[in-house]
Amino acid sequence: MPKYIPIIGLEIHVELKTKSKMFCACANNPERAMPNQNICEICLAHPGTIPVPNKTAIEWTVKIAKALGCTINEYSKFDRKHYFYPDLPKAYQISQYDQPIGEHGGVELEFLNGKNHRGSAKIGITRVHLEEDTAKLTHGTDGNTLVDFNRAGVPLVEIVSDPDAQSALEAKTYCQELQNILRYLDVSDADMEKGHMRCEANISVQEEGKFEIVNGVVKPIGQYHLNNKVEVKNINSFRAVEKAIEYEIKRQSELAQKGEVWGPQTRGWDDNKGETVLQRTKESAADYRYFPDPDIPPFHPLKIAGDLHLIELPAARRLRFHQEYGFSYADAQILTSDKHWADFTEQVYSELQNWLKDFKKKIDGQSLQQLAKLAGGWLTSKLTGAMAERKIDIQLLKIKPENFAELVALIFDNRLNSTNAQKVLIEMLESGTDMDPTHIMEEKGYGQVNDENKLGLVIDEVIKNYPAQVNQFKAGKEPILQFLKGMVMKATEGSADPIIAEKLLRDKLK
Repeated sequence: MPKYIPIIGLEIHVELKTKSKMFCACANNPERAMPNQNICEICLAHPGTIPVPNKTAIEWTVKIAKALGCTINEYSKFDRKHYFYPDLPKAYQISQYDQPIGEHGGVELEFLNGKNHRGSAKIGITRVHLEEDTAKLTHGTDGNTLVDFNRAGVPLVEIVSDPDAQSALEAKTYCQELQNILRYLDVSDADMEKGHMRCEANISVQEEGKFEIVNGVVKPIGQYHLNNKVEVKNINSFRAVEKAIEYEIKRQSELAQKGEVWGPQTRGWDDNKGETVLQRTKESAADYRYFPDPDIPPFHPLKIAGDLHLIELPAARRLRFHQEYGFSYADAQILTSDKHWADFTEQVYSELQNWLKDFKKKIDGQSLQQLAKLAGGWLTSKLTGAMAERKIDIQLLKIKPENFAELVALIFDNRLNSTNAQKVLIEMLESGTDMDPTHIMEEKGYGQVNDENKLGLVIDEVIKNYPAQVNQFKAGKEPILQFLKGMVMKATEGSADPIIAEKLLRDKLK
């Protein structure tokens, strides 16, 4: 039985968060406005109206294309893409066809295969072009459809990938990485659930060894006839991206195994049923009757954008967090997945170095790894977990990086144990103000107890209360010492220095 290989290309549409729309001065806030509030003659395609391109939208599209490693074309232009649908008042969309703003880029992906083992892939970018969004249709249960033109004309960037993704997981990871890049660039909120970022997947399955991909084009080998690709729309979450592609790969593979053929088609993803459904046969470029828009002259993207300096992007920051700070790949992935978290982490680590100098704590190669593991764990697990329980977003966090760094330093210097440190963290989160962890520790008596006289009294009491276990340890059962140490920790509510506690126990049990 032949083996079928999935070939996946993705078209990502991204709404830019410019102040005004793409070709007019209407406000760009379709979510926050009443239906049909921010519209004008251009939005509604009144006769005689002339579109004027949004300079900021062009600049931001150049920025996106550069961030994706694309070549920026010297000349670019807008074209008319014709089709008839109620969400398109002009009966054509102003888009770009053969001279997009950017072409031939790529996105490097990283995967974690098991614990801290990296896998990688590269998804090529065919093109990045700029167009206008359509109106929003709301289909009522009474059979009527309402049209809201607030979204008509919103700047929309389309990012078309090469057919390089080989699995649903790769496709999902690619979409997540794009979202991260767009948010780092601060050009879009890229929220899939709100429609800021929309994904369409082009999927086909081909018999292994019977095809090749040359310059982003799938070509048959010999007399093999390629199976047609299917475009899947209506995908509004990363989970749905993965599920829809998995379903379509399975569906097409089963058809191919039976020898069935299918034409190019567009299908929609039904999240409730967990399946794709046929919408229509797919149009070709000729069906759209593209031609240059006569109202908008060609332009030079780089002349409009000027000198653009890109910030450090997620992939580079992940690598630096691992190499410079010593974070694990898993922690670096989490901490750079949101720019605000990455900025907070950067400041925490900088302040952490200062606190450890104040504590006269020496940092060498081994202790650097220990520090990174400790800081990474408290950032990605303890802090994020406590924030999630209280529904606190990183942008609303009251804890200053300096004070969180102080908390980590207190733990690293054995001045505060993990149990009591969590209590301090909760106080810092729930106080509503930025609190000093050392002050909380001292006020509540959470600090590590290392006074041998005080601990000696506690240990004497534990030895007196657990004679059977004491005799077992003296008889050679070494693991019993951990039980006795646990009783010391319990008696001191976790504040005893565990190293000193164990030393005193051994001394007293000789």
